[in-house]
Parts: sequence; C-alpha cells; structure tokens
Amino acid sequence: MPQPTEDDRTVRPFGAILQEIAAGRLHNRLSEQLADLTTAVHATGKKGTVTLTITVAPIKAGVTDTLVVSGRSVCKAPEGEDAFPSSVFFPDAAGNLTRNDPNQPTLPLRGLDTTREATA
Repeated sequence: MPQPTEDDRTVRPFGAILQEIAAGRLHNRLSEQLADLTTAVHATGKKGTVTLTITVAPIKAGVTDTLVVSGRSVCKAPEGEDAFPSSVFFPDAAGNLTRNDPNQPTLPLRGLDTTREATA
C-alpha cells in the first residue's frame, strides 16, 4: 500500500476514534470524569486534571495490519479542606493516643458556684 503524501493525506478526527474505543465506554468515562472535575474545581477553587493515555499495539507480535487501540483515563479532582481532617494527639507511655499531653501537669481546676445571684 503506497503511503499518501502530505497533500492528499486525510486524518480521521480523534474524537471519532475515541467514540469507537470499547464501544464508546472510554468516551463516556471521560465525559463523566470531566463533569466531576468541573464540579470539584467549582466547589474548591483549586485546579485538577483529567489525563488520557491511548495505547496502540499490534494484535500480536509481528502482525501490524491489525492493531489494538486501548485507552486509560485518570481524574485527579481537587479535594476540599474537609478531605484531610486532623487533630493533635499525644502518645502516652503505653503507646496510646490521648488528647491531653501526659507530660504536662494538670491544674486543679474547680467549677464556679452558679447558684448565687449576680450582683451589679
């Protein structure tokens, strides 16, 4: 088969091929991921990405007249501040976590008497 020259070469649109990979499932997945990403960016004000990798390989070694075209898409949506909640803890001698520092002395605090009436 002779190779076409640059002048008479017609390139098939990428979108048309994308819609045919895995009967359109890759295209649908990308559409969903882009919508999810848009929602996340709008909600957080942070950027995110959708990455598409297309792999073209011979159907078997040495057979280049038939090719397998596959795709993988990965969405990295930004997460809100509530995605990584944290609190400060202190380890005690037994390796347990506690909210009170075991090395800090505890003050002997007592509550106020609330039964008396306030005076002005």
